[in-house]
Amino acid sequence: MKKKNNILQTILGLVTIMVLIAVLQLILFFIQIQKSVLFYQNNNDKEPSFRYLTDTRNQQDKTQSTPSRSLFPRFNLDELYPNWTENASLWKLQGDTNKRYLTLGMVTAKRRNNTVYLFDTLSSLITNANGKDLLDIYIIILLSDFDEEWRKNISSTIQIKYPDEVKNGTIQIITSFHWMYPRLQNLTHHYIGHSQNKVEWKSKQNIDFVLLWLYVFKSKLSHYYLHLEDDVVTVPDYIKIMKNFVNHQKKRWTCLEFSVLGMIAKLYHTQDLDALAKMVALFYEEQPADVTFLYFNPQMLQFRRIVRKPTIFQHIGKTSSLQGKIMLAKDQFFMANFRKTLKGENPPATVLTNLKFRPEYSPENAYNTDFGYFSSEVGPKKNDYFKVVFKTPQVIQRIVVKSGLDRFPKDKFYNAVLEVSSRTDKTNDCTDYNIIGNFVNGTIDVQNFTKRANTNKTKCIQIRVLRSQKFWVIIPEISVFLKR
Repeated sequence: MKKKNNILQTILGLVTIMVLIAVLQLILFFIQIQKSVLFYQNNNDKEPSFRYLTDTRNQQDKTQSTPSRSLFPRFNLDELYPNWTENASLWKLQGDTNKRYLTLGMVTAKRRNNTVYLFDTLSSLITNANGKDLLDIYIIILLSDFDEEWRKNISSTIQIKYPDEVKNGTIQIITSFHWMYPRLQNLTHHYIGHSQNKVEWKSKQNIDFVLLWLYVFKSKLSHYYLHLEDDVVTVPDYIKIMKNFVNHQKKRWTCLEFSVLGMIAKLYHTQDLDALAKMVALFYEEQPADVTFLYFNPQMLQFRRIVRKPTIFQHIGKTSSLQGKIMLAKDQFFMANFRKTLKGENPPATVLTNLKFRPEYSPENAYNTDFGYFSSEVGPKKNDYFKVVFKTPQVIQRIVVKSGLDRFPKDKFYNAVLEVSSRTDKTNDCTDYNIIGNFVNGTIDVQNFTKRANTNKTKCIQIRVLRSQKFWVIIPEISVFLKR
């Protein structure tokens, strides 16, 4: 009986403690609410500072409808200023404005010594997209500097350099105005050690991004949005590469990355831009957008970064829009860093392997003559293969196969041979392979190929693993040179 009483007393004591904790939490909650109410009451009593907007196109006085520059606790330009997207457009949209697959957005600002990278960026985006893909994208450029002469020069140069893209609505230019920004001077809640100039510059850049994202979100121009900077270059067929990467995602995602640098080449669903903009605006003074987005993604239930490697956008700018700042950052995973050194003739062929790989590291990457590489996701097992099947039999002079990279020197073939075949069975599959050489330190270079292979008509070449290994395999280059 005494034991039961002790148990009841223990339970009663625990319940009492839990009740006391709940009461204390409730009291603290009401105190916090009271403080918040007093804060907003005190701040709402103050007259907000704002700058009136004068539309430079019609010079109509907008004093009565101009909103305050208050951002906190929400940022909704539609409530502050109706139809603001029309006023933000520098020129009337031309051509087709139907919903497309992708919008590429970037902010550009004035740099010292009249340094401009924007036109190199636009040329790279346009020339590296084929005609069909180019009609499936929009390029939105926000001119964020308030210098009217600079804006006119940039916009007129774009019209001259890219008349077709302007005419069909692919390239669109928008601007921002003073009244769209919160207070940018005398900011105090920021990283220790940052100069006031850097704090103001980064805070304004945050709102530049926010305005761009809200414009794309409200305009509903596309299904996806890719954020870029105005000083980047890309690779051929970048749109096709992005589409393939999107299509291979098996799980829900918020952000896909095509560069590891900052806010370069971050892909979002357009419908998520409103939430992203609000979060960056909320912390515009505290931290840059390329930090905030790392916290935004988990809030949207994506708990790891999804980066497509090799990456397909590279930073080229050195002169920053921040006075005195030099930008030397380079993406070490950029696809063009992995250019072929030998560049064989490589006749048309099908490339096959039974090794497991991710789509961005496909077998074709090893055989193409531009850039990229193949990478397995597992260590090869005995008798695993990597095969090149030519469309028609070839007379070959030399074959070079390289495995491993400077960055991943251990990911190479340790025990493997190169085989050739000139015969096929009824299913057109190669048979009767002959070994013509062994890999040494991950590389094989077979010269006088015809003599070594004892054939003038090679249909297949095949790498075959002799012994299982724990390291993965990277093949950056397969070069085939034909006999003339």
